[in-house]
Amino acid sequence: MSRFDQMQFKLLGLAFIVGPLLLVSAALTFRLGVGLTSYGVSSWVEGVLMTLAFLIFVPIYLHLARVLGQRAPRLGLVCTITGLGIGLGMIPSSIRLTQAGLDQMGVDVALFSLQPPGQMVLVLWMGLGMLTTILLGIGFLVKGGLPRWTAVLLILAPIVFIVGQGGDESIAAWQINIMYPLSCLLYLAAFAPIGWRYLTQPADSVVGEVGGQTAVA
Repeated sequence: MSRFDQMQFKLLGLAFIVGPLLLVSAALTFRLGVGLTSYGVSSWVEGVLMTLAFLIFVPIYLHLARVLGQRAPRLGLVCTITGLGIGLGMIPSSIRLTQAGLDQMGVDVALFSLQPPGQMVLVLWMGLGMLTTILLGIGFLVKGGLPRWTAVLLILAPIVFIVGQGGDESIAAWQINIMYPLSCLLYLAAFAPIGWRYLTQPADSVVGEVGGQTAVA
């Protein structure tokens, strides 16, 4: 493994920690009422943090799909394609910033209730990104490569996240105030231990791709 590969591996480990931490910070920011937008269901600060989190999630998903692909090639390939959809989570995240801008202009528009042309295509692929997390969890649960508890968290996290975020301005308080932060903590619990091991141990000893035999965490 070259020096660049080792540095990139450590950067990936950092992504496994920083990504979910940003997501947790986004939920915490919202719960504290920092930068709340109109209708009280989002915060522009939350939107910035969540957008960055979903951006960082893309290399995480591609890596996990590659690791799984060593044990289940077809499923790994499916997760590689559908996993890109997780990056589309940046779109509803960034809407929070647009909502704040409209609020400043005195424009009363509930953006999460809008149905612009072409939105369904992006929503469907974003949904596939969430489904990828479940597929990865099931794949690792059956084929190995990650601890079973991590695989279970991967299955639960997107389900709880969708419950906590699946709605417009009329979303129930218990969904956004309880399920949303809980889902972010589940992502952190699933990803952070992997990142910590990548950061603290020699890269060659934790690369799960080698022979498809060594677990990544």
